[in-house]
Formats: sequence, structure tokens, C-alpha cells
Amino acid sequence: MIRRLLSAAAATVAVLATLAAGPGPQAHTAVAGPKACNTDGAPAQLHTTASVHLRAGRGTGHRSLAVLARNTDFYAECWGATAADVWWAYGVVESGPRNGRRGWVAGAHLATGYKHP
Repeated sequence: MIRRLLSAAAATVAVLATLAAGPGPQAHTAVAGPKACNTDGAPAQLHTTASVHLRAGRGTGHRSLAVLARNTDFYAECWGATAADVWWAYGVVESGPRNGRRGWVAGAHLATGYKHP
């Protein structure tokens, strides 16, 4: 049940992000995410709400690829939940010094919309 609630929440965030962001400064094409993506959530424009690790996999047990500062733009291509039902977003960093890097960010540290036009 918790997994369904998290999946529904992720899908809602994706829809709200799409509506709120409108056409952004960068065009995106749908890209298939890694096999670890396990939800049907639509891609979404997000930003970080705190400093957070960009990780090689979904979960804190995966190595950190970089630390993203608060308000870093992040385009989530897909969503995945861990066995403990913690959700993660896979995508690409779109602002700051890590622009262009791909990886996983904990969903608890993401909110909808662009911060940097």
C-alpha cells in the first residue's frame, strides 16, 4: 500500500511539475531510464530543496557522484523506489557546476519547477 501511495505521489509531482514549468528554457526528449526505474511517473522538471548527493544508484548505499547545492535544477526522467519504499528520481542536473551530470537524487529533497531560467 505504501508503495502505491508513493507511486501515486511521484506521478502527481510529475504532473504538477509539467503544468507548473510550462515550456522551459531547455527542450527535453524522453529517454529511457535505467532498469532500476520502477514507476510509470512522467518526466518532471524539479529542483533540490537542500544540499543532496547525486548518486550512482537509488539509495544511500550507492556512491556519491557529486553534491548538488540547494536550488539546483534537476530534470527527472524516471522514478524508482527502494525495497523500503523510499522514492528516488533519476535524471540530469541542469544548473550549477554539475550541469549535465546524470544520477539519482532522493525524492525527499526535490520540489517541482525550475529555479534558474
